[in-house]
Amino acid sequence: MADKEPVSQVTVEKDRRGQYFFALTFRGVTYPVTGPFTNPLQAAAAGQAALKSLEARTPGKKA
Repeated sequence: MADKEPVSQVTVEKDRRGQYFFALTFRGVTYPVTGPFTNPLQAAAAGQAALKSLEARTPGKKA
């Protein structure tokens, strides 16, 4: 199990005012919530773009 990297993921959340945000976890590190976005699709797309950017800048295996 030591050879497995932590999971990377994007989670979309909605706040009380109806705005959407994404939380990004990359290789086990959770980054600050980013937003607001007007709909969940925009938040998810921005989160995936941020994840791809982190993967491109980080040497080694991609999560």
